[in-house]
Amino acid sequence: MDDIIEIATFGTAFEARAAAAHLASEGIRASVLTDNAGGTIPSMSLLEGGVRLVVAAPDAEQARSVLAERVSTDEDENDDRDGSAVDETTEWERP
Repeated sequence: MDDIIEIATFGTAFEARAAAAHLASEGIRASVLTDNAGGTIPSMSLLEGGVRLVVAAPDAEQARSVLAERVSTDEDENDDRDGSAVDETTEWERP
């Protein structure tokens, strides 16, 4: 059994699940780990450092690369018509 590696943390389970779904679309199995009292206290996961996205150790480097590529694609899509970038932080960049 492979070790698991945390590759990102998110402010909400929704954001983490969106990232996990993106990784799944690239053939990378990911899991979302959170402690939010079974969904009854969503803010509780913030006290634990956020919602964690984990993958098998051998997939960690590729998973980080896929998410980084997604961030750069999102930034390209957020460009204004005049070519200047919109000043927005993508959800993938949250600490």
